[in-house]
Amino acid sequence: MCGSFQFGYQVGVLTGPSNMMQTFYNASNEERRSVFLSDTAVLWLWSTTVSIFCIGGAAGAFTAGYLADTLGRKGATLLVNVFSILGGLLMGLSYVANNYEMIIIGRLVIGYYAGVSVTIVPLYSLRCSLNLRGAIGTIHQLMITVGILVAQALGLFAFDYEKGWPILLSLTAGPSIIQLFLLPFCPESPRWLFVNRDKEDACREALVKFRGTEDVDKEMNEIRRENMESMNTEKVGILAVLRRDNPDWTRPLIICTCLHLGQQFSGINAIMFYATEIYYQTGMDDTQVAYSTVGTGAINVLMTIVAVFVVDRAGRKALLLIPFAGMVVATALLTMSLNLQEQSEGWKWVSLILIYIYIIAFAIGPGPIPYVIVPELWAQGPRPAAMSISVQVNWYSNFIVGLTFPFLQDTIGAYAFLFFMFFCLLTTIFVFFYVPETKGRTFEDIVGSFGASRPTEDDAKINKAYSP
Repeated sequence: MCGSFQFGYQVGVLTGPSNMMQTFYNASNEERRSVFLSDTAVLWLWSTTVSIFCIGGAAGAFTAGYLADTLGRKGATLLVNVFSILGGLLMGLSYVANNYEMIIIGRLVIGYYAGVSVTIVPLYSLRCSLNLRGAIGTIHQLMITVGILVAQALGLFAFDYEKGWPILLSLTAGPSIIQLFLLPFCPESPRWLFVNRDKEDACREALVKFRGTEDVDKEMNEIRRENMESMNTEKVGILAVLRRDNPDWTRPLIICTCLHLGQQFSGINAIMFYATEIYYQTGMDDTQVAYSTVGTGAINVLMTIVAVFVVDRAGRKALLLIPFAGMVVATALLTMSLNLQEQSEGWKWVSLILIYIYIIAFAIGPGPIPYVIVPELWAQGPRPAAMSISVQVNWYSNFIVGLTFPFLQDTIGAYAFLFFMFFCLLTTIFVFFYVPETKGRTFEDIVGSFGASRPTEDDAKINKAYSP
């Protein structure tokens, strides 16, 4: 979960020192090029700094499958830690080098690390028991929110110490350095050892280490069955899924794409990336902005913890439908309160409450549920390709929001949130009419509901041969 934490840290780390860093950009450019940047140029540079992390993430997600299959889960994770450390060094040394381009490159490099890391995480939740599958899948989103909170809390330091932001940016290398030294002592993924490397003895040894018991026969039988299934399952590439070579893939592909689009175009990362600017827009002073920003992260964490416990009780669909509808109301009222703030100082607190309500709604459902539900919609063959497509959609839509929101806010002010309200409304309608409930259902049942082929006779023989 280190990658999930670092993903969150990068989302939140720029909120506190944003004004100081933009001042540094201008001073650095003037000193090196004798050119004073216009406000628009600074805004472009800053929005690029914020959003380019997502381009690195998309590239990382695209290569994650190849790295994981070639090097193993452990090997791939070890390798990409180098990118996190390199990115942290580039950003941390940017002030000393008087070079803001190092920050942008560092964000791109760390984005690649995060993209590789977080792509692998949801796949690990698929083999747990039905009653825990959703909760474990939600841990990924929880660690993202913890990373955001830690970054925002440390960002308080930037409000008091003007030159402290390089330290904040370089701290991202810390977890990766620790992981680089500790991960070699952990066993490789048992399933990868068996399925990808045909090392049955090594697989058993890894299982024994993970479980702390010699009684792993049941899991070994499950892995053998999975290996036979993989040999009898045609590998499906990304282009095949996009072309919908199997017509039964159309509906799950639309669901995957729309859920991840809805998650990002709900505007959550506009708030997380630009919380400082939004809170200043409400009329808060520096201290109020600092603590309101940390409150944003804290509520996000607390409500994601709630989601861990309710995801397998309330069901996936309800946790998408009700929160998205709540976000429609919150963004509409937030637009109104921001436009009324000059009439009374009390409106800034109304705006703060509405932002917190919006975050509560997002954290309970739209944040974690897409990562839980998407893998559940696909059979074994097309699942990796479908997940890769979903993650790409998520990263690029995140990039678009991060790049364009400052200009929307600068151009139309509070009405920028109506854009997010519109997408929340569309997603609510889409979920109500199009998304199935997957709680407590087997993969075969879910996939079969789309009209896909039921398990074949060969599959039944495999299941019978290796049933405990």
